[in-house]
Order: sequence, then structure tokens, then C-alpha cells
Amino acid sequence: MKLSNSLRIKLSQILLLSAVVAFALIVPREAKAGDEHVPVVTDWSHRHAVYSEPNSLMKRFALSADHRYLQQSLRRNAERHHGQDRWRWHHAPENPNRIQGDWSMNMGAGATVGAGNYPAKYTFDAAAANCATDFVVYNTSLGGSGTQATIVAFNNIYVGTCTAPNPSTYWAYNTGAGAILTSPILSFDGTRVAFIQNTGGVANLEVLRWKSGDGSLLGPLSPAAGPCTAGSSCLVTVPFSTANSCTATTDSFSSPFYDYGQDLLYVGDDKGCLHKFTGVFFGTPTEVVASGASIWPAQVNGGFGHLNSPVFATGHGQVFVTDNLGVLYSVDTTAGGVPVSGYNFTAKLADIGFDDGPLVDVTTGFVYVFARQSVSTLVTPHVPNVPSVFQIPIPATPSAMHNTLGTQVVISDVGTVPAAAMYVGAFDDPYYSSANGTGELYACGTAGTVNSLWVITLTASAITDTKPGPVLTTANAGCSPITEFNNTIANNDRIFLSVTGSAITGGATLINCPAASGCVMSFDVDSVLNNTGSATSATATETGGTSGIVVDNTAATGGASQVYFTPLSNQACVGAGGLGTGTGGCAIQASQAGLN
Repeated sequence: MKLSNSLRIKLSQILLLSAVVAFALIVPREAKAGDEHVPVVTDWSHRHAVYSEPNSLMKRFALSADHRYLQQSLRRNAERHHGQDRWRWHHAPENPNRIQGDWSMNMGAGATVGAGNYPAKYTFDAAAANCATDFVVYNTSLGGSGTQATIVAFNNIYVGTCTAPNPSTYWAYNTGAGAILTSPILSFDGTRVAFIQNTGGVANLEVLRWKSGDGSLLGPLSPAAGPCTAGSSCLVTVPFSTANSCTATTDSFSSPFYDYGQDLLYVGDDKGCLHKFTGVFFGTPTEVVASGASIWPAQVNGGFGHLNSPVFATGHGQVFVTDNLGVLYSVDTTAGGVPVSGYNFTAKLADIGFDDGPLVDVTTGFVYVFARQSVSTLVTPHVPNVPSVFQIPIPATPSAMHNTLGTQVVISDVGTVPAAAMYVGAFDDPYYSSANGTGELYACGTAGTVNSLWVITLTASAITDTKPGPVLTTANAGCSPITEFNNTIANNDRIFLSVTGSAITGGATLINCPAASGCVMSFDVDSVLNNTGSATSATATETGGTSGIVVDNTAATGGASQVYFTPLSNQACVGAGGLGTGTGGCAIQASQAGLN
């Protein structure tokens, strides 16, 4: 019997919630029955929509319907409960002084996931490494051809566990002459990938059902146009609508955000419209086009600027999105466009527009935006013309956003303005573990003519302190987004980031990058970082810095966990089995030194 889309979604919700409960119950045991597994998806959105510990059973129960919250629980609980050896991942041990590249694959000259964007990782079982079914997806930001893939996935990715050579090309597709310039996302079961591709000056939502073995790095397959037939790959294309004063345009900055519970997707474009799609993975992908009581697509800034990646706050009924005008918007998930009762945006916060989407703690109800230059017209007690983080409480309704006062945190020596982009920061593990949002938020901002990590202390969600941490560069070079990962086998909480150039070098320095160029690095944040004695845990040279960084899981042997990213410029790629070698845009997996 054919199930309706709504029933399939409900069954998916029940399956995931059951998996979380089952995982919590069985993880201390030495064995689990049959082929039972708990999958985990990690993409860009899991760094932007986060959840501190719910402060009541009722709040925890309310969040239990949120797939992204459950996935975060799986991810962090998997880290905490590797009590038996069979629950541990096994990988090769690492050099304790450098981040070691396990593998790097040449995806083509100029290929990169892109600044501020992330690969997407599918893990078949949160408690084990699976060589056949675990995979990582990279967009290339290049137009496709008979020899150039637009999107690639690798499996057989775990060096020391999977059969060499590592990795293998799981699939590679040429999805058209246009480029995929933002982050891809995965369905919960990993069988489909969604992304935005620009073709002929028009942005399209693309939903790909892949098939293992399709294509290669040098000979990507062109998938058949949907709808899909059984056992084959296919690509469903939905052009962005031009209704409600939206115009035909591209999407260069907005990654798609998927609502697992409703099979919905939100994404912005380069002329200020927020688009909403239904039936993305469970049905027929279709854009919502409506006017009157509901307005979709929603023109949020009059077409005067591009939108960054949106973030949906479950339970609040709102999608938050920033633009390059320096404004934060709230859009009602049902009503869409600007509400009749008032404005749905903050006062202008940044003179140089936002480079990244917001960071939203769904549990505490706060939105954080990262500005490289606060607006000059802000009145006391705000400080103008400086790199800043703004904390904005989620309003009761989008129309209340305009009157919502936020808190500004200066992450700069006053009077300096950074030239580089500023991306999202990251909370530490104490923040996630607390029931009221108490811990540290790390952000990267300018300090004079250099870039530094800054430490923002929150106590019960209130900002109580701000101070500079380690100086990262010798000039005002930019940072990547910051990724946090807590390895509880090793009892280490760490953050990972890169700088685009001018890295501090030398064995006697605290940063200790190998070269004065782009550098990826990690810090142990079990103790709060400071600007005098906090050293890197590991470093490696990466040309031009890196994209956003995805971390997969905790490993037991040698403390080896993996990160995935691309450099922002061409460099030498090692390849595997004679494939993927040469200088170009590398897809990289690296092990984090010093986590054991």
C-alpha cells in the first residue's frame, strides 16, 4: 500500500525518536541485535541551529519532535557513551604536533566547497565506522562537463580501517553547466542530496537521488531528469519563482535549510527573496507560491541585497535570515512576506553587511549574528564601526522584531575595522551541557592589524564578559567559520578553524602554523582560551584557508577523529589508487592531532 507523504514524514519522526531512545538505552551494552543502526547527518545547518540543554522535562519533550535536536543528541551522546570497544571507531594514530591529511582528492582546478560553506557527511551508524555506506559529499563550485563533476561523494573513507586505497569515489555527477556555490544537504536516510545550482542566470533547487558507482572524478555521470525510476539515479529541477516582486536571479550566498519534520526547505536568493519548497525528499519538490494571507516567495528587503543562509527555529514558527545590507529578518513560516501588523526586521546592525547566516540557540531562544563592522548610527550604549556579535532574543512574533533590543559584544580593539569576512562562531561543550546557556562563545575578529579569537562568556544566556584570546595572524587576514567538537573518550573539547593567510609560524609560538600562509588549526577549550598562554593543539597549511569544517565522530585508537573540508585555493592533492592526484581543488579528510 502506498503511504501518503504526511504519513511517511510522521513515521520518519517516530523512527528517529525511537532511535534516540533506543540508542540511549543500548549504548552501554556490549552488543546490539542484528543490523540495528542509528544514522547521523551532519551538514552546514547543524552549525547554525543548535540546542543547549533543555531546562525542563516538558521542554525536552517539546524538542523531541525536532529532528535536528535529536540528531544533535545522537551526535553528542555517541561521543559520551563509547564505553565498550565495539562502540569505538578505529583509525590510525596521529602525529601529536600536526593535523595529518588522511587523504586529499583533486576535484578539478579551482574546485572548492567555498568560503563559509561546508561538505555534508552521512554516517550510517553513530556508533561505528562503515566503509561501504558512510560517505561525504563535496560541491565543486565549478560548472559541469564530461570531465568535470559539479558534486562528488566519497566512501571507503577511513584510513586504517577500510581497505586501501582510501577513499573511493562513491559517485560523481555532472548536473549541468551551472555551478553549485553553496552547501549541499542530505536527507536523513542519506539517499538524496539537495543543493542550489545556478544555470543561465537563474537559481534552481536540485534534488538528486544518487546511485553508488555512478560516474568518476574524470568521467562524471549526467543524471536523468526526474521523476525517478526504480533503481536509477535522477535529478529533479525546480526553478526559483519570480512571483511577489521577486526577479529571476542566482543564489551565490544562501545554503538551503531543511525542516526534517515537515519535509520543507527554505533558501534565499541574490535579490532579497526567501523561497519555500515542499515535498523535498518525501514527495514532489515544489515551490510554495502564494499571495494574500500568505506571501511566498517572501521579498524581505525590497530586492536591494542578497540573502545569506536562513535558519528555521523549531517551535518558534520563524525563519531567521541576514543580508548584505546589515539587517536581520524574521519570516513567519506560514505567512511568509512582511506582516500587515508591522515590520519583521531589526534596525540596521552592520554597515558592512553580514557575511554569514545567524547562529540560533533554539532552546534558549536567542539569535546571534556576526558583523565585521557595526553600524555607525547605533546609539549609546552601542559602539559604532567595530567588529561585533549581536545577541537578539527571538521575538514572540516576526512583527515584534523591529522593537526587539539586542546586546552588542565588541570583538575588536575599538576603532579598527576588519577588511575580511566574518563567519559564524561556536559554543563550547559547557554551554551545550548547561540547562540555561552558560558557557563560552568563540568568535574570530580583528585586534588592531591582526585577527584574534575572542571569548564571549554567557551566564544563564546573559553576556557577562568579553576578552581577547590567542592572536592568530600577523596581518588582518580572515577566518573560516568555527566548528566545535567534544571528544569524551579523550575528555577533550576542541574548536577548529582556519585563517586565509599571514598565519603565525615557528615552533616557539603558541599558534605554530607550518607556514605564513593559510592555516587550519585546533584549540583545546576545556580551559577558557586567553591571549597569553593558549596554544594550538594541531595545525596544517591549507592554501587560502579552508571552507567550513565538518567533524564526524569520536575515535578510540590514537584519539583519531576526522574533519572534512576543502582549501579555498588550488594545492597539491595526493589522490588514491592513481586517481585524484595533481594540483587542483582538494577534497580533504584530516585527522585531528592531540585528541588522544
